[in-house]
Amino acid sequence: MDTALCLAVLSIAFLFLLHSVVNRDGGGKVKAAQRLPPSPPSVPFLGHLHLVKAPFHSTLASLAARHGPVFSLRMGSRRTVVVSSPECAKECFTEHDVALANRPRFALQQLVLFGGAALTTSSYGPYWRNLRRVTTVQLLSAHRVGRMSPVISAEVRTMARRMSRDAGNAPGGAARVQLKRRLFEVSLSVLMETIARTKTSSGIEAAGAGTDMSPEADEFKQIVDEVVPYLGTANKWDYLPVLQWFDVFSVRKKLMAAVSRRDAILQRLVDAEQRRLDDGGGVGEKMSMIAVLLSL
Repeated sequence: MDTALCLAVLSIAFLFLLHSVVNRDGGGKVKAAQRLPPSPPSVPFLGHLHLVKAPFHSTLASLAARHGPVFSLRMGSRRTVVVSSPECAKECFTEHDVALANRPRFALQQLVLFGGAALTTSSYGPYWRNLRRVTTVQLLSAHRVGRMSPVISAEVRTMARRMSRDAGNAPGGAARVQLKRRLFEVSLSVLMETIARTKTSSGIEAAGAGTDMSPEADEFKQIVDEVVPYLGTANKWDYLPVLQWFDVFSVRKKLMAAVSRRDAILQRLVDAEQRRLDDGGGVGEKMSMIAVLLSL
């Protein structure tokens, strides 16, 4: 009993020491809390994570009514500022847009989204401006987006034909359709066709029953289904470093397995486009996005 009590006291002391270290700057001084907007009372280590309740926007509205249009929250080890008035939001997006243009470097995004190197996750600067230039001028120009219309039309027709066949084969001539799933599959098929032209006549048949996607698109969809639940919501894994250090819930292990499979798919697509370019194919107006990037 005495040993257990000593261990508990030592653990609490260690946690409070860790909390004090996290809240000090590089010079050993306590961070200047007076420079932050007002905030509600916080809990050690967790900060204001205990306030994260659904619906979260209602919680923020009640906090804004209590603490003003600009207030701060400490989400675990991360400081955040909440702006709720239109005037302050306009000032953030106009006068201070460059200062607030950087994205937070969440641990999960670093694992999944190429270390934050993607256009949607990289911080503002020369690298981001170059990515935007390549995207707007080379990949998503008005002319190239217009060239996607036949692909979109073909995918929509394929989806409609399959839904018609499903209805014809169902009792009573009616079949239940998961429209959200169908639309996601159509969007993913269009993206895969414009990115790497993965669908062929044999690939369509090999995609399996219940889907019109190519095998590559179907495999990529399975990976997306595994990863999105971690990226689509706020995860305590991003705000409490202890969960990262000890890989609580095996989040890192699961994500790294999915990322390895995704990288293997992307490498196959790049290699296939490179072989197509070496053979003299895949050039001109019908170049895939990967072929455009390889040519650059």
